[in-house]
Amino acid sequence: MGADHTVPVPDEGQLVDQVDERRFAYSAQSHGRPVKKVRRKRGRRRSRLVRSNTYQGGMVNWFKVGVAVLALVFTLAAGGLIWLQVTPEGQLIKARMGRKANAQAYWSLGTELLDQGYVRRAIDTYIKAEETEPERADLDEKLLLLAEAYEADSQMGQAEATYKRIYEQLSPEKPEAYRLAIAIMLEQNRLLEAVNLMQKAFEETGDEGFFNQRSQLVPLPPKASLAAGRHMYSKNVEFISTQDYEIRYTLGEGELPETGTLYTGPITLNEGTYNFRAVAISNELISDEMSIRYTITLPTPLAPKTNMESKTYDRQIRVSLRIVDEEDKDVTLFYTIDGTKPNLDSPRYVGEPILIPPGRSYLRAIALNRYGKISAEMFVEYKVNRPFKNYFRSEKDPFGDFRLMATTREQFQSKAGQPLSEETIQDDAVEGTITSAKYSWGEARFVQGEQGDLLYHLDTSLPSMKGPRGTAVGMAIKDVTDKFRDMGQLPNDRGDRGIYYDLVEGYARYKVASDDPGTGTLEYVYVGSPEGNTTILNYRIEDGRVAGILMRYLNRRQSMVE
Repeated sequence: MGADHTVPVPDEGQLVDQVDERRFAYSAQSHGRPVKKVRRKRGRRRSRLVRSNTYQGGMVNWFKVGVAVLALVFTLAAGGLIWLQVTPEGQLIKARMGRKANAQAYWSLGTELLDQGYVRRAIDTYIKAEETEPERADLDEKLLLLAEAYEADSQMGQAEATYKRIYEQLSPEKPEAYRLAIAIMLEQNRLLEAVNLMQKAFEETGDEGFFNQRSQLVPLPPKASLAAGRHMYSKNVEFISTQDYEIRYTLGEGELPETGTLYTGPITLNEGTYNFRAVAISNELISDEMSIRYTITLPTPLAPKTNMESKTYDRQIRVSLRIVDEEDKDVTLFYTIDGTKPNLDSPRYVGEPILIPPGRSYLRAIALNRYGKISAEMFVEYKVNRPFKNYFRSEKDPFGDFRLMATTREQFQSKAGQPLSEETIQDDAVEGTITSAKYSWGEARFVQGEQGDLLYHLDTSLPSMKGPRGTAVGMAIKDVTDKFRDMGQLPNDRGDRGIYYDLVEGYARYKVASDDPGTGTLEYVYVGSPEGNTTILNYRIEDGRVAGILMRYLNRRQSMVE
């Protein structure tokens, strides 16, 4: 038992030699011929034996194996994390897990949820996706998904607001958001808003589908019975709605036609330019605007002509007027020979020849047609070598024994007597202190000057007090006009009559005060003073006779237009 039974272990070289001897012996026995012994390099054979002995003996380095496994696990884990972080699939998984992900993952997850029927979760996810990347290039397309989810959740207001954001802020040139918003409006019977958005969509996108859709809803624009453009003579125009809708119109660019005048019947167009804008209205829907322009021109008559040429005559002549345009007989002629410019208040020519007075005179005439158009003026000068009376002149035509601005107060009272009363008054006719003296027959006024108080105003109803050229109260109006120059002009339709008119000397006229042509004022005005002073001589006419005489001085020039 105590004996040493240890079996000696051959070294590596001995083992190799033994193996080689056995191979040689086997080979010799098998083939019957000697086999040359080949010795291999020891190094390579030793390596193979070492590996074989290690495997056969079950000698494994578990530490190394463990390290390798851990390394593999770590590598796989790290790769998985990187995959989750950088790939769309990985981001989507993170989004599903409630982990932070990119915007695209949230948009994808929202669509998954919407397809699965989780509408509210889809909306929240879409909102989170936008908040994650609010500036992405295709945000308009993504927001269509959000709007779709709102519609699925019956949040039509939110859906419409989202569509509005898309077509107003993000992509006004794309039609989809317009189309979906219009669908909501039509479903809610908001026709006016819908057609207005259709118009905007057509203008922004150029999509004719919006135009056609709108055309099927809004009324057709009204039509005009009269073609646009220029027309001669007055015309009537009618506005027509083929669908029998209400029509409203306006003129110009200010007021909108839908708030304008209600069309009720034909409109008469006289001379002028008209810019009509009209629409047809059905409930709250308004048609496109009809705009049409008219220019109405009325014919203007030609100036009349005379039968007597302009020259000097040794006798009084009678001149006739005639119409030049024979095609238009509905023409009225007006004329003057007193020197004034003719107008519609001038005497009407009725066919009787006009007597041209002595001296130099001017026959002036105009034509008026049925459209109210007035011709150019006919102006013809005549001279008749026959005697005639002079115009009224203050320095040559005193008021009886009195001269304005020459007769003193003392001189006047010495002949007219003492007044009933005297008082200081204001009068814009002259400058200075003014005294008014009242008499039973009228009034005298005096203005203080260097020569004392001078007479400048005399008004009387006393028949015995003679006026200029021996005129007096009680005389017939024709007896007065015969004292002064009279061009012989006939009265107009009202009864007013121009007597003469001269730019240097002044003018004379009779103006009717009421409907009675026998009551009025016969007025002579002298404006020939170099200083620009004016003298007025008035005859108050009642029942065709002089009821009072007023002669008055003004230290300023009176307008000839008066």
